[in-house]
Amino acid sequence: MPRTAYTRLLMSKTHRILSAGDVKKLLDVTYQYIDKLAQDGRLPFQQTSSGRIFLEDDVLAFMKERDMKAKTDSRVKRPKRKTR
Repeated sequence: MPRTAYTRLLMSKTHRILSAGDVKKLLDVTYQYIDKLAQDGRLPFQQTSSGRIFLEDDVLAFMKERDMKAKTDSRVKRPKRKTR
């Protein structure tokens, strides 16, 4: 059975593997949005016989990227600071 780059990465060091449910909780999004992210290639995954699995490092990197974009996006509403 040929090894993919993803498989080699998994075997190279210990990684925490997350289910779609774990990702849903971490990102606070719906399963449908997770599917869209995976299909669009924005969130790497590995398909297994029981569903998709995700590496925690990939999910955390996505979260960091999403937060950085939100800081520069004028459409994101931020709470106003109280002045004294």
